[in-house]
Amino acid sequence: MTSEPRNGRIVTFYSYKGGTGRSMALANVGWILASTGLRVLLIDWDLEAPGLHRYLHPFIEEDKELSSTPGLIDFFVDFATAARIEHADGSGDERWFEAFASLVRYASPVRGGFESVPLEYVTAGRQDAGYAVLVTSFNWQEFYDKLGGGIFLEALKRRLRQDYDFVLIDSRTGISDTSGICTVQMPDDLVVLYTLNQQSIKGAAAIAESATRLRRRKTGEPGLRIWPIPTRVELAEKDRLDVAREESRRTFERYIGHLPRDVRSRYWGRIEVIYQPYFAYEEVLAPFADKPRQANSMLSKMEAIAGLLTTTPERPVEFPRLTEQRRLSVKKQFERGRSAGAGRGALKRRVYVSHSRADTRAVEQVLAHLRPLELDLWLDTDELGVDAAWKEQFDATIAVSDAVLVFIGGGAYPPFQEREVAIAEARGVRVIPVLVGGAGYDKLPPTLHHIQAARIDSSSATAFDQSAARLARELDVLLNQRDDAPATTIDPDDPQRGQWGESSERDGRALSASVRPLSDDYFEVTLTVVSTSDTPLAGIVEFNLHPSFTPSVCSVPVADGRAVLTLTCWGAFTVGAVADGGRTMLELDLAADTTFPETFTAR
Repeated sequence: MTSEPRNGRIVTFYSYKGGTGRSMALANVGWILASTGLRVLLIDWDLEAPGLHRYLHPFIEEDKELSSTPGLIDFFVDFATAARIEHADGSGDERWFEAFASLVRYASPVRGGFESVPLEYVTAGRQDAGYAVLVTSFNWQEFYDKLGGGIFLEALKRRLRQDYDFVLIDSRTGISDTSGICTVQMPDDLVVLYTLNQQSIKGAAAIAESATRLRRRKTGEPGLRIWPIPTRVELAEKDRLDVAREESRRTFERYIGHLPRDVRSRYWGRIEVIYQPYFAYEEVLAPFADKPRQANSMLSKMEAIAGLLTTTPERPVEFPRLTEQRRLSVKKQFERGRSAGAGRGALKRRVYVSHSRADTRAVEQVLAHLRPLELDLWLDTDELGVDAAWKEQFDATIAVSDAVLVFIGGGAYPPFQEREVAIAEARGVRVIPVLVGGAGYDKLPPTLHHIQAARIDSSSATAFDQSAARLARELDVLLNQRDDAPATTIDPDDPQRGQWGESSERDGRALSASVRPLSDDYFEVTLTVVSTSDTPLAGIVEFNLHPSFTPSVCSVPVADGRAVLTLTCWGAFTVGAVADGGRTMLELDLAADTTFPETFTAR
């Protein structure tokens, strides 16, 4: 721990009812803040139902179940024991308790072989057979009335602010002794999470009002900032959703008066957390579950909440960009049964199959070629998904799948398939359109034009088998790349180098460049991505440039079968191009081309 004192902030995450994603939000916000270089401490103050550490388990090297790691309840028990001794002995030292007012020796660092982040956590307590006894027998009334608990907590707050930039407290739900400590006495900021039903809104509003009243300064100014956050927002039932949103805003608008007017007008749309079934099944940190810069993703919402807590809440905090290989590698460590050391046969790859009933026969014939891959295949058709329970089950399955095969035949593209594709893309799951039954590329709906499609040739039995076998090979390679691609390090002078597969030609796509001198110091560079196969290039190509460019990521629509980006620069760099909806990654090192001017490649 650094000896330089800080001026940190203490933030409590509170929810009146369970099921709001409170612990998940706290863990994500803490990780995002720490990734920017801030020293962050997470405290699991939900003593009755601890579980914050589940969001950190890939980074806990020892004692993953915390059976021997002391935590918050041990901290309070140690203080109470010392206080009883002090009162009995009567040493006369009025500041004796300050030696106990530090959580440093109860804090554990986050490690686990990933990039170092200045993040620590304090568990609720040693999770052994005696934990429940400690929690239920601790006398909070005695702590306050006889042992000087109020003064002790103020000393704890001072130490926490000196030791950390941010301290995030995961508070118990409801109304209790410990939730009162967390919502009223401890925080500088109170993040109140609630769902959009009346019970949750009214309960959360009552706590916000109580905290505001009890912490109001003598001057009348509020003593803490409150951030109301609606979560698990379901986009169905639009009329009811609009009414609930309006009630939420009407109830909590008064608590964000500390924001500038123009920021308040954008607040609700930025921080509303959309319900995503995937996060209901896995304790996964959003920076590893989501791709960056996706609207309404869990990561984007957690970045927005993190931005609220900084000194410039109108500006979101952005998690540093990871390579796709690294992101998927860490994501795999979070998912149940998907430990990094598992062999290929330890867990089947899950592939969701979406198809219309009219194409069932052709789909079954194609799937016969996939069976040697030993996939966990989930099939949906327009016969399923009618009942709400079925829909939720299949939506959750899409979210945790490795890929989604969307079979499209000669008929219309049904709404249920469009919905399943939207869910997959929102969750960052790879979508692969497959044309069957003689359907050509003209049958691809506009929403899938940006993705390279596979086509099953039905002109003969031999052609069918060959094209289905080719799909099986490509799918096998794709699934292996997602799990087994080696992580690469980032070159700080050329950050894109080695991050996009190190090949300028792949999957029937090619990335090339031309360079034209503009002066002695500047050059015009034209980057081009084209198709080198029978599969046309369509949709959007994302060019990833050196960070000195503004913007450094440029999305270029395909026109006349090619995506072209022209820019001016001082010297060579590596560019990464992403095509086919993320399925194809290309990389080109401009410094390695000896046909370019030496004054360009040497820089």
